[in-house]
Amino acid sequence: MKVLTALAEKPAQEFTKTEIATRSGIGRTTLYRIWEDLEKMKAITASRQVGAVTLYRLNPGSPVVQSLLSIREKLTQIQEAVERIEGVQRAEKTAREPKDLIPHASSLLLKLLDMKASTPQRAINEEALALKGQEKTLLSSLVGSGLVEKNNKMYSLTSLGKITAEGAARLHGYETKESIDETISSLKVALGIVSQEMKKISHDLSSERGTNRP
Repeated sequence: MKVLTALAEKPAQEFTKTEIATRSGIGRTTLYRIWEDLEKMKAITASRQVGAVTLYRLNPGSPVVQSLLSIREKLTQIQEAVERIEGVQRAEKTAREPKDLIPHASSLLLKLLDMKASTPQRAINEEALALKGQEKTLLSSLVGSGLVEKNNKMYSLTSLGKITAEGAARLHGYETKESIDETISSLKVALGIVSQEMKKISHDLSSERGTNRP
């Protein structure tokens, strides 16, 4: 697994046996002991000869290699998703700082959007909004401009307000909690798939080695 995982980082690149051992973090003796198994599994193939030295690379036609590359792709996607969540969290932290880069009106609209108060049925009160200082005055202004609807001291975005809030979200690179939760849910599913595929590869490797033994 160490050899195949190391080579999967650069699947199209060619290496000598010494380079493979070094990249895999194992000794040459260990590499030579498992080399026959790797060749019989057709996971590694000789690509070309340079003088007296043979260069090797992963065999893209090997089912085991294909599974490994698929796992690497999924892990890359997971890493990108993690970075996305971290970026959202940094944006939220910035939005809470005194010198907020997001205009106060947009921030209040985004708060309503984040709390899913986008219809009268999902309206929320001032206490839930946790308004501070001038935000109460600003809320009244948003009601007067037709972006926020007030009904029995309950507030929700109007259709125009929702469109404005979504536009502000795109403009300021803001993501709602719902988006974060969806991403985390997807991450859990992806990690589950990767875990199952890793178990399958380990099982296939064990089966192949057992089959190839005399």
